[in-house]
Amino acid sequence: MLGLVKYARGVGQVGIREVEKPLIAAPDQVLIKLKACGVCATDLHVLHDTFRYWPPVVLGHEFSGEVVETGGEVEDFRPGDRVVAEPKTIVCGKCEVCKQGKTNLCVHRRAPGWGVNGGMTDYIAVPERLLHRIPEGVPYDIAALCEPLAIAVHEIDERCGVDCADVVLVNGAGPIGILAAYVAKSSGASRVYLTGRSKSEPIRFKAALALGADGVINVEREDPVARVLELTGGRGADLVVEASGAPAGIRRLAEMTRIGGRITCIGLCPSDEAAISWNTAMYKQLDIHFNFSSSYTSWGKALRLMASSRYDLANAISHRETIADWERVFRDIEEERAVKAMFIPADEMPGMGRG
Repeated sequence: MLGLVKYARGVGQVGIREVEKPLIAAPDQVLIKLKACGVCATDLHVLHDTFRYWPPVVLGHEFSGEVVETGGEVEDFRPGDRVVAEPKTIVCGKCEVCKQGKTNLCVHRRAPGWGVNGGMTDYIAVPERLLHRIPEGVPYDIAALCEPLAIAVHEIDERCGVDCADVVLVNGAGPIGILAAYVAKSSGASRVYLTGRSKSEPIRFKAALALGADGVINVEREDPVARVLELTGGRGADLVVEASGAPAGIRRLAEMTRIGGRITCIGLCPSDEAAISWNTAMYKQLDIHFNFSSSYTSWGKALRLMASSRYDLANAISHRETIADWERVFRDIEEERAVKAMFIPADEMPGMGRG
């Protein structure tokens, strides 16, 4: 079978290669026939040699598929089940955070797409403990959004919470920012606004509005701090979600947050340091939450939200292509001509449906 592979260390070194179909190597594993795999910024970071990886490795950790074979100790899943899987294939299970159930923070973690073979191919083998069933009626391409959606759920619902009267500002119009706006609105926020650049207007702003955002702010055309204060009667947002990773945006987070408000952060910066208005945050007594990856419970919540949402998550998917077009798709993502791109195996493209 063919896969999109980071085949050697260094910038680039990505291409379509013949890879072996995986076998069930342990009794607790299942073999999944892949139906869709989303492209994440992590995949681009691996391409550009700015994220850890162990080559040769098949890219992709946001996937959905059908169970086709199970190991002898698998109890809760059987062939024909429609599933998604958490990207925590290897964790130590022994460290303090693992024992607390926070396997997303295990320093020994290896995930599909960079630590072990991922989903940009035809089949993948994963441990049963990582699986979640796709609700009836949720199509495979939408289900493959579960990983980034679970991150947004963990960040907003589990880590900081949304009150029904909250005005929420999402800083950044990438896929996670758009899904964060969707989660905030779905969780009962009274108003949700999202910031982005001029490049975001044609595709990403439209997707955010279709998924529940009440308004968008182009930071290259207007002062975002002044605009947020105008929209909130001078008060500032109750909750600010930092999803940009942009130092300029991070610097103004505290100014856009109301006194006693909250900031929750998920955007990773190009370097390890970014300035923040420290005294402003102190005087306002802001609660600031830092987040990484997702929890087990956030996956179940994300799947239930998919099944019951009043917004159509298809608006988050701008590309449905095969891996043969990976270079164009990656380029569209980098140039903000995409929201979320899905790679569909070539043999699944004709029958790709809504259920």
